[in-house]
Amino acid sequence: MENLPLLPLEPSPPPPPPPTPAAPAESEPATEDVRGRAVAAAAATVARLKTAVATVGNFIRRRRRAVIIGTTVVVVGGAGVFVALQTTAPPPPPVAEQPPAAAAPPPRPLQADAEGYYEPGYQFSVADRRFTRLTLRPDPSIRFVRTGTRQEYGCSDVTITPQIVRMICDIERVGTMTIDGRFVTRVATTAMDAPAISALLTVRNMRGEVVYSARDNFVWRPPE
Repeated sequence: MENLPLLPLEPSPPPPPPPTPAAPAESEPATEDVRGRAVAAAAATVARLKTAVATVGNFIRRRRRAVIIGTTVVVVGGAGVFVALQTTAPPPPPVAEQPPAAAAPPPRPLQADAEGYYEPGYQFSVADRRFTRLTLRPDPSIRFVRTGTRQEYGCSDVTITPQIVRMICDIERVGTMTIDGRFVTRVATTAMDAPAISALLTVRNMRGEVVYSARDNFVWRPPE
């Protein structure tokens, strides 16, 4: 085997130098710049918020004054309108005077209260005495006539109402006379010939025996 000539070996290239680390002096300025910008941004935001709050407060205050002023204007204006209406309103129409109500007529007098006397339709006689008159007001009494003389006898037991009349009268030396009747008309009459009382007349002697009994009608006569 032949011996080959030895070739000279080429030297290998040197290894690349290691990367150079960034210098600390250059990184610190970048961090400070970022912080500064953040602080400036925050300060600007706070300033804008303060400005906005101040603007809103001013707006509210302005609106409050406007509301107060507007309310005052409305109240004053309303009062002025009310006063104007009160002074310029036309007077109410005059109220027509109502005619006075007619006074109720006074009640008509009752026959039971009428003064005067009553004449019987039949003038009967008892013991030579002729019965001629019955009086209710003002003093209940009966009248008899004897030989030209008039004899009045009072009545002690008397009941007179607007409907009825009852009387018991003592007749001297004869006995008693009872009148039990009713008023034909409740209201006082002015007729001189119309019956005003219808009554049952009963005469008893001193022993209580009935000597006369009959029903008769009486007409009214005004006082003498």
